[in-house]
Amino acid sequence: MFKDMSRAALSVFIFGIYLIIIAIIFLFIPEILFSIVMVPTDPDIMSRLFGMILVLLAYYYIRAALDEEGLEKFFMWTVHTRATVIIFMIIFVALQLVSFIVLIFGAIDFAGAIWTFWAIRKDKTSQG
Repeated sequence: MFKDMSRAALSVFIFGIYLIIIAIIFLFIPEILFSIVMVPTDPDIMSRLFGMILVLLAYYYIRAALDEEGLEKFFMWTVHTRATVIIFMIIFVALQLVSFIVLIFGAIDFAGAIWTFWAIRKDKTSQG
């Protein structure tokens, strides 16, 4: 399965798995994530709804990666959106809405965006 994937598809697939992990935490044990990012909020239904949305979003990423034909534009769109997450996290930290620890999540998204961008370029050059 993974042998047939392009580099870009693999990076998007891995990001989908990352989203599932975060979603499961939000669905079942959000208090752990809240304590890590030092948000003084008790988990409520909004945490669970956010987890559900992440699962659904992860589904799109994984399906696109597994059936990548003609989806190169989608892969690039993920680069655009994932690269901006760090900006939002920096703003949230600057406004003291969350702990600086959330920058780790922003850095993961940014690194994933760079990986996908690099993979798209590499895939294009290897295709000739």
